[in-house]
Amino acid sequence: MRVRLLLAVGGLALLAACTPAEPTHDVAYFKAHADERTAQLGRCRNDPGGLGQTPNCVNANRADGEVTSEKAWSTPKPASRVQKPGQL
Repeated sequence: MRVRLLLAVGGLALLAACTPAEPTHDVAYFKAHADERTAQLGRCRNDPGGLGQTPNCVNANRADGEVTSEKAWSTPKPASRVQKPGQL
């Protein structure tokens, strides 16, 4: 009886371990795919304790930061309000 129980529990543990894992994407992938980055960030923020430190969450978060930073640095600077600086 105990042997059957142990085999059943062991079999269930093996089946649980064999579930397919989510493919891991790198930062460049998440930078190139904005819709998937947004979806991944939503899942990560809904479950910060379970998913927050997974590779996909870390990579999506970093990609989001880099995209935001690139937008800020690529914003054109306004024209100078001083037209003739030598003639103040």
